Parts: sequence; structure tokens; C-alpha cells
Amino acid sequence: MANNMNDAARRPHSPRRNRRKPGVPVLLAIVLVIMALLMGALGGFVVARKTDPHVHELQAAKDRVTELENTLTLIGYPLEDDVDPQQWLYDNTADDTALEDLTGAGWDEDADELWTEDSLLTGTLPEDGDPVVVAEFEGGELLSTEVIPAYNDQLTTQIFAGHDANEVAEATLSEVMSSLAADKIIAARARELGLTELTEEDLAEIDRQAAENYETQLSDYIAFVSDGKQSRESAAKQLAEESGVTLESITQSLKDSWWTRKFYDHVTKDVTVTDEEVQACYDALLAGQKETFTTYPEEFEYAHQLGQLIVYRPEGYRAVRDILIPFASDEDGETAAALTEQIELGTAEDGAQEQLTALYAPLEQTAQKAQDKLAAGADFAELMDEFGCDAALRDEPMRSEGYYVSDHSYINSVEYVEGSMMLEQPGQVSAPLRSAFGVHLVQYIGDVTPGEVPLADVIDAVREEALKQKRDAYYDQQRQAMLEEANVKYYPERLH
Repeated sequence: MANNMNDAARRPHSPRRNRRKPGVPVLLAIVLVIMALLMGALGGFVVARKTDPHVHELQAAKDRVTELENTLTLIGYPLEDDVDPQQWLYDNTADDTALEDLTGAGWDEDADELWTEDSLLTGTLPEDGDPVVVAEFEGGELLSTEVIPAYNDQLTTQIFAGHDANEVAEATLSEVMSSLAADKIIAARARELGLTELTEEDLAEIDRQAAENYETQLSDYIAFVSDGKQSRESAAKQLAEESGVTLESITQSLKDSWWTRKFYDHVTKDVTVTDEEVQACYDALLAGQKETFTTYPEEFEYAHQLGQLIVYRPEGYRAVRDILIPFASDEDGETAAALTEQIELGTAEDGAQEQLTALYAPLEQTAQKAQDKLAAGADFAELMDEFGCDAALRDEPMRSEGYYVSDHSYINSVEYVEGSMMLEQPGQVSAPLRSAFGVHLVQYIGDVTPGEVPLADVIDAVREEALKQKRDAYYDQQRQAMLEEANVKYYPERLH
């Protein structure tokens, strides 16, 4: 079971989350501008709408996307007159760099710059040149046309993570070239072992996983992109058009890469873990989670929502679930968020409070109907189905376990947290609580037992995690050994 506490990319969207302080975080702004440049403003700002409720501020960022000077500033390029732009060129003149380790010789200072004016903005390499051999090894070679797209993708990922392209370019190129060479070497070995041929059993499992994967992606698209308002047929069409994701595309992707799983299983089939290694894995998880969850309490909440292995629970948490009465449109939610912020900051114009009240009025009327049914003895879970709830609460185990909130929560709206924490006993339901996504009725499920989770309670999950970690480490060792045995020679200087 994965246990990455920083897996922000997989964090689920929740309509409760709008407790960010006003303003667009610097890193978020950088990511959004780059995404808008690379993939178009629409795609980047669809993500923005689901990332931060202060959409009006993100819209202002969108308006600046086309301004090259601001874009360069956001990604760290100095614009002062006295700064030498040549320092941004890739020349590999430093000692003991990653690429120098690959080539075994210093960089040719007379060679053309790897960075061109056309690619200076992102640090990526132009992809329109003729293919040249950039690595040779026993039984094969690596072409520039294979390396450059992979390198550009990886470098873009690094930029999205907040790294300076100029600082990570060499290491990224080194990693990409050695990884692609290793992939080719391993593929050849897999063919020798007959692992690239798909059996009937393989095809059946591929079909099963593809169907499961597609259903998950389609359900998430409906729930998170259209807030559950889009039909399955419409969502499937849009998902295919926008992302190229279809059942057939997922099936083909699994067929193309299935041999990698079989090769991994072949290499690691004899790896086992001892009780001592399981204990060591538990101890490491415990130490890491104590530090992470104490410093960043929201990571505990994210880990729970993602179903990650948890061996430590911070103090002061309770479990809650809610009925959500959503706004009729995203525009209403955006307007409500903007008005709320303006009122809080004292910058609202006359009539703002009345406008905000009018936006929430129909939602609160619906919430009153749910409250009346609760007062008459209706089951809260049944009302979640009737009136609506957050997508994450539709299925078990989250439906029963609920969300974890505390006084320290700030991934949720202030109103949501305060309303949840005011409830005095399990089973109690809050008054209607406002957020940028609608009106919530929150039910207090129970307290979350704090402290260390005994190993005996999670022994199977910890053993699985320990085995995965050991298999991964062993596979990486064998992969590196095959790479070294292939006597690879790299020519990164040809990528200019």
C-alpha cells in the first residue's frame, strides 16, 4: 500500500475545502501560468477552479498569461538590466556534474548552446531536429528523438514542483537518458524470457483492470469536474475528447506495458520479509508520521481520505460526514466565495450581504427540508443519498468513517470546521453551514483515537508495505546491474 505523505497530485477534491487565505500561493500561480502556456489557458484554469475557491483572483492570473515578462518572472528568470542572460544557457562547465559523469569527459565549450531562445522559457529542448544516436549499449542504441520528449516532460514536471530549470536540467537529463537506456535493456531481457507474450490469463486480467480503471476515471470526472451533474454518456464523450481516455485506450496502454509487471514479478519473486523487517518498517512509518502529522496536520487528513496506511493519529480529531446542498452552478459558487471574502476584508460594496443571502437562500430552504426529515427520525445516511453528499462519502469505508477534522484543520472552510467542532456528542447534526460549494449539514460520527496504532492492528498492511519496499529496492539494484553490464556510452553533447 502506498504511503506517500506528499502525494498532493492524488489528493481528492472536497467541496469542504475553502479555508485558504486570500491570494494565490506563489507556487500555485507559477504552476497555473506554465500550465496555461503549455496546455492552453482553459485546461490550466479548469484545474485552478478545483484547486482554490478564490477563482476571481485566479482569473486575474489568467489575464496575465500572455504577458511574457510576468511569466518569466514567475518561473524565476531575472529581468533586471544588469543580469547576464548567458548564465541561463546550458553549458555544463561545472565540475563533477551529472552529464560529465555520463560522458567521462568535459563538455565541449565550442558546442552550440543546449538552451535556445525558443526553448528558454521552460528550459525544454526543441523536438524538430533529425534523430541522432545519443547512447549506445550492447544490443541497442538510444536516439535523440526518444530522449528529448521524455526529458521535456520530466523537466516540466520539475518546474511544476517549483524547481528552477537551470538548476535541475543536468540531473534530469542524466536520469532520463539512463532510465530510457535501462528500459531498452530490460525489454530485450524480457523478450528473451518470453515475458512480452500475453497469455489468455494476462488478457483477462488486463480487461478486468482496464474496466476498473476506466470506471474510476469516469466516476471521478463526473464527480469532481462536473460536481456530479453530468450524465455518464456526456462525461465519457468529454473525457475522450479532452484527455483521450477511453476503455480502449486504457486497455491498449496496459497491453503495451504489461510485460514490465511480469518482468518485475520475475525478478522479485523470491523476495520475502522477516518479522524484524516488518517491525523496522512499522517503526520507520511511525517516526515519519509522527513528525509529518505533527508539523502538517492536514497531511493526516489527506492520508485518511486517500486510504493510506496510518500508524499514528494526532490529538484532537473527530470524524464527521455531511449532507451537501450544492449551488446550482459553479458561477454561483464563485460569486458567493468572492462576496464572502469581500465582506470579511471590509471591501464589499453596498448590497453585497443581501446578494450573498439571496445566493444561499434556496440552498438553505432545501437544507431545512432535510432537517425536518431528520427531526422526524430519518436516517442521516439515507438523506445523504436523497439530498446529496461529497463524492468521497458515497462509498465505503469513507461513508462510515467520514472525514477527520480538528481545530487545526485548515483544508476545510472556517464555518465547516467551527460547526463540526461545536457539536457536543456523536450523532448530533449541525445547523446549515455555508461554504464556497453550497450548504452543509454535518453529523458528528465520533472521536478519532489519538496516538500510536498498535502494530498488531495493522500487521497485514505493514507486512505488505515492507515487502513492497524490499521488492522495489531489490528490483532497482538488479536494474542498475543490468545497465552497468550493458556497457552504455552516452553522448549528451549531441543534444544541441
